[in-house]
Amino acid sequence: MDNIFNKNYNHQVDPNAVKEFHQAIDKDIRANGGTTLFINNIIALCQINFNLAKAVYDLKSNSKFDVFAGKSSLDINIINTHTKEPLYSGSPASHTNDMLNKFKKEYSLYPSLFFYGLGNGNFYKALLENKNHKKIIVFEPEIEIFFIVLHLNDFSKDMRENRFVPLCTSYLNESYLHIICGSKDVIYNVRSYNFHIYNDYYAKNYESSANAINKSLLNTQLLGIKSAGTSAEDTLIGMKHVVANMPHFYANYSLKDVLNLNTNRNKTAIIVSTGPSLTKQLELLREVAPYAILIAADASYPILKLNNLRPDFVTTMERIVESGEFFNSKASEFDNGITFVASSLIHPNTIGLLKGRNAVFAHKPLKFEYALGEDSKNYMCKGPSTAHFAFDLAIELGCKQIIFIGQDLAMASDGTTHAKGMVFGETSPTIASKEYTPNITTVLGYGGKTQVKSTKTWDLFRNYFEAMIDALNAYTDVKVYNATEGGSRIKGAIEMPFAQLVSQLIGAGVKKELIKPEPISPKLSQQKLSEQRAIIENFIKVGKDRQALITELFKKISKLVESADRDLAANKEPRYAKFYELKDRIERLKTTLQSDKVFNDVYMYTAYNFCIHQELEFMALMVKPENNKGERDKKIFEYVRQHGYYFFSLAGMVETTIDTLQNALDGWEIQAYV
Repeated sequence: MDNIFNKNYNHQVDPNAVKEFHQAIDKDIRANGGTTLFINNIIALCQINFNLAKAVYDLKSNSKFDVFAGKSSLDINIINTHTKEPLYSGSPASHTNDMLNKFKKEYSLYPSLFFYGLGNGNFYKALLENKNHKKIIVFEPEIEIFFIVLHLNDFSKDMRENRFVPLCTSYLNESYLHIICGSKDVIYNVRSYNFHIYNDYYAKNYESSANAINKSLLNTQLLGIKSAGTSAEDTLIGMKHVVANMPHFYANYSLKDVLNLNTNRNKTAIIVSTGPSLTKQLELLREVAPYAILIAADASYPILKLNNLRPDFVTTMERIVESGEFFNSKASEFDNGITFVASSLIHPNTIGLLKGRNAVFAHKPLKFEYALGEDSKNYMCKGPSTAHFAFDLAIELGCKQIIFIGQDLAMASDGTTHAKGMVFGETSPTIASKEYTPNITTVLGYGGKTQVKSTKTWDLFRNYFEAMIDALNAYTDVKVYNATEGGSRIKGAIEMPFAQLVSQLIGAGVKKELIKPEPISPKLSQQKLSEQRAIIENFIKVGKDRQALITELFKKISKLVESADRDLAANKEPRYAKFYELKDRIERLKTTLQSDKVFNDVYMYTAYNFCIHQELEFMALMVKPENNKGERDKKIFEYVRQHGYYFFSLAGMVETTIDTLQNALDGWEIQAYV
């Protein structure tokens, strides 16, 4: 599922359509005796959005807008023939020059810029000459404007290099925004984010569209920062658990084997969560159980057990000790036939409580876990909750119809937060407390006609569900149904009563079929553990080598800053040239660390939350305008000073990570767990 977000901006496209389009382009090139400016642009636009490129190419001519050329190439106006309104009320050339002067003065150092409106394209062509701009993203509502602009300006090189990303609002979905906002040039510049509406014409005629895109961009960037989310301490706890739990990972069943035997065998999966609405759905769930895979989030397992309703899978993924309480009951006949799918970073106490049950383990698809080099099918769920884990499992099992029940993500009208039988109670004491009030929010309810109370955490969960569903809708034929019949609306999911879906499934008469794999053999377990030990020992060696380089540079920065502070105290000018030299060295070391795959995947993974917030500070400093060399000198001085703290903290995090890995490795005990 997570790989969907790694695609380019294209929707799923028909290979035959691509082939036919290429043939048409080739024919056009032969007819013209070579490529044209427009064709070069269309070919480059294909890598951004094939459907958009084809639509622009198929226009052949424009009817809604006319082009009027002035005395120079900059003086090109575009007239809306329906309203007789020009894109430029005054001189297009003057508007372009005024915009360029403004952006040279205020934004010349920004790595990323967002705009609404292409205009005649001349402004962007000139703006791209500034190599500080690594990514310019432009949203344009009118496809005919694309047609005109791609005939007037050659953007092909910048589109191929992904520096210029023009997107038509009619060919846009949420997954595009995740890809765009996942770029380093955008993430690090988020504190200086601005959304620029190109001119008055766009502000007047497309205000609601521009505001909607701006809101989506803000939400997506916020989600990205929150996803960066866990502290170094939490990350280290997860890393410690992953390494410490490895003997169990290879002493049970393999998720890869489960998927190989069961993928595409069953059409429907029902994701069972613990919202207040679950209680009313239990009897219907019992009726439909023979006809659909039941995947229960861990908190719903005790509720289903209490009601003697056996799920096929139970997912659990939290690193906290409290999650083990869901399994704090003696394994019994009820558990036979259930496969417990656990994240490798769960608390060791949870592993102990799962003993006696059929367990398979999955690594979360995060950098550290990926660096362990496991089979791709043993990775699952980048999402923030166990319900996302269950959703991802349903997708990986090849289910074409996925149904949510109990996925309220909101409080019931009586204030309850969970279904009857929830281990920690029907009303969360944390959410009910006065201290939690600032985290309470209001969202659109199921059915779209009411507002319901939710929490900021549940809102994050809902946003992630919506991003996953949007990607599924864009790239697959999977249908997601929200049959919760309560709580919040989940955009993109089809709202339908559970009884109706149950009737359809029972009426179809196709019963589910699942195959249980053989346990991992002791020989393979020993082999895999030996391989993993060698990998982790190499992680430790790389960490020690890189820590020495970081510490050396930190000491040089400290020495130079102390010297400069003494100069300033004595009313002397610091040796700014030395700071320029150190800035270059800082950039070289950061490049070296980023290009070192092991260091990046293990140590920068631990420090990611710290580093991204530091990079936000660095970028906010470095994009400030500079009016003279004195201002530039002071900026570089401050940049180097801030990196003293950065490298000091990074060296400490590397040392702590090394200790964590070594201690977890030393604690290995090979033991059977079946």
